[in-house]
Amino acid sequence: MVDEFLSTRQMGWVLDRSANAVRTMIRQGEIQSVRLPAGFRVPRAEAVRVARQRVKTEAGRKVSDRELERLIDEVISTNEHRT
Repeated sequence: MVDEFLSTRQMGWVLDRSANAVRTMIRQGEIQSVRLPAGFRVPRAEAVRVARQRVKTEAGRKVSDRELERLIDEVISTNEHRT
């Protein structure tokens, strides 16, 4: 998957939060996004940054951008197949 932007729903899957929680984080400036008529979209680079921060905080380890992008794609793919 090579989507340039993630929806708040997809970003929620990455962070294990609800889409509403992601929108709140965007409004509070914790996540940078683009506002479109259909809602917020999070640039892939920002998704990687936020995912890196989560892994570092929760697991105490560093992960490469390539591995983070692969993990993000896996999370999105898995959740899209469930819905």
